[in-house]
Amino acid sequence: MKKNWDREAVRFASARYVDRQGMLDVTFENGDHFLVAVESVLPWVSDAPFGRTGARVAGTTLAPPDWAKLRIGETSDVLEVPASDTVIEIPWDRIRSIADPDFRAHLAERADERARRIGERIRAMRLEAGLTPVALAEKVGVSREVVANLEAGKIEPQNDLIEHIAIVLGRRLRDFAEE
Repeated sequence: MKKNWDREAVRFASARYVDRQGMLDVTFENGDHFLVAVESVLPWVSDAPFGRTGARVAGTTLAPPDWAKLRIGETSDVLEVPASDTVIEIPWDRIRSIADPDFRAHLAERADERARRIGERIRAMRLEAGLTPVALAEKVGVSREVVANLEAGKIEPQNDLIEHIAIVLGRRLRDFAEE
C-alpha cells in the first residue's frame, strides 16, 4: 500500500516529551503515532541522559533543551524546543525518516528515481559530447565501472562528483536537475 504524503501526514496533531523514557511521543494529523528517542532526533544531546544537559556543536555550547516547553510550530510541520536564548526546530520529516518505515521506503524510492534520472542525463550528455564511458571516466578520475553504475542509475552521485562531471562535459549543474 502506497501512503499518501499529504498535508495531514506532515502536520503534527500532538507532541509531548516522556521524561522517564527520554522519548518524544508524537501524533500526526492523519493519525500516525510514533515514540521516538530524543538522541535519534537530536544526536548532539546523546551524551547526556535523556538529553537534559547542553552540548558542544561546532565550537558553540548549546543550552539544554527545555522539554517541558516543547510545542508544535505555527505551521504544524515542526516541533519547537526552547533552549536558553534559541529554539531548536525538529521538522516533521526528521521524525518520519527515523520512525516510519513507510516514509523511509518512500525516500529510498525517490532516491532511486533521482539516481536513474541523473544517470540518464549523464549518459545523454556524454554521448552528446562524443565521449565513451572510458574517456569520461578518465577525465573525471573515476573507474569505468563508476561511470557505468552512474549511467545505469545504480548509484546516486555526490554533489562534488556531479560538479566534476558537469565541468568535464562543459555543462551547468542545473542541466542535471532539469525535468
